[in-house]
Amino acid sequence: MRTDDHAGERRNFRLLVLSSVLAKLADYGLLLVVPLAVLQQTGSVAWSIVAISLRGVAYAASPLIGALIDRYDRRTVYAAAMVLQCLCVVVVAVWTDNVLVLSLAVFLSGLGGVTSSISGQFVLVPALVRKDNRPEAVSKLAFAVDLAKLAGFLVGGVSLGAAGQKVALAVVASGYALAATAAYLLPRLPVERRKARLWADLFVGFGWLKQRDLAFLVGTMALSNLAIGALASVLVTLLGDRDIDPTLISVVLAGSLLVGALGSRLGSRLPRHWTAPTRILLCQLLLGGAFFVLVGAPSIWVQVLCFGVVEFAAGLSNVASITFRQDVIPAEVAGRVNSVIRMFIAGAIPLSGMIYATGEGLHLSFWGPAVVLEIMSLVVWVIFVLLSRRSTSATLHPAVHHREEA
Repeated sequence: MRTDDHAGERRNFRLLVLSSVLAKLADYGLLLVVPLAVLQQTGSVAWSIVAISLRGVAYAASPLIGALIDRYDRRTVYAAAMVLQCLCVVVVAVWTDNVLVLSLAVFLSGLGGVTSSISGQFVLVPALVRKDNRPEAVSKLAFAVDLAKLAGFLVGGVSLGAAGQKVALAVVASGYALAATAAYLLPRLPVERRKARLWADLFVGFGWLKQRDLAFLVGTMALSNLAIGALASVLVTLLGDRDIDPTLISVVLAGSLLVGALGSRLGSRLPRHWTAPTRILLCQLLLGGAFFVLVGAPSIWVQVLCFGVVEFAAGLSNVASITFRQDVIPAEVAGRVNSVIRMFIAGAIPLSGMIYATGEGLHLSFWGPAVVLEIMSLVVWVIFVLLSRRSTSATLHPAVHHREEA
């Protein structure tokens, strides 16, 4: 690759990181402000969790979104997703006292969130970064995004505590607007116009789940997200229900997310001689163990500390699983396939919130269902590791096996 190509790749990757960071900062500002706003209006922990979980319900539409991503200029779709989220937050700011309107706007913002997430992590990185540079690029992007999460909590908490809901939401909307601006500075990434009908694109996306590797990955990650996907929102509402100051909540959870960012940065440093299934398994074991300790912790503050370990393990696991998927899935179908995968994996996050809210509302064991789901997640991946070791014993390198299956 020529020197100017290297320079262009670095510039484009920095713009992608910038836009992703600004969007994630806004995401986590919204994650803090909305539950506390609903809690103030309704006094209900369960309804607060449900309201912010509606943002993730949009993942049910991710296969359609992925088909659109693969049909149109990827840069334009990515930037438009930021604009949509900005407009939705403006609606939330205007109708903060109307929980129904607020919830609908949060749901619609989730459509933009799904689009930007799939585009940024799974479509634009392979399009903008050479294959041999992708593991490091994924790690750097994940690290920057995780730092933005804690910054989002801090900015949201400080602005909410100092100036109130309207100003805090204005800050969040500004984050999405700036992210859209950075996204539009990326080069156009047009795709070949296809005459295939939408249902055919959906068939392609779902068809890839027949592969054993992807089917097991989706299973273990979806079950884990059902268990812990809403953990940040749960802790926000539990702390808020104890009348703890929003600024303190944001600072405490930001510290936990900082540990998670460290995990993302170290994700590419895992020993290369470990197979991808083994790397993911070790990360999931660490995550599950920290969560089980969290469940039995004697106080909310010990639970927050355990949340930091969960985030660290999740950061490691995300880098390992994203790199694994980029190696398996060709770039030309990345939008369609990853959108279907995200429907199950990320779509489990709002369902996680619903599970916690239902248990609270029905006076059931608050943590019990999550513990069962996390155990099931670990069992699924252990089975896959055992099967993959048996089936790849005759191959020279597991990556070759994955590429041949793809």
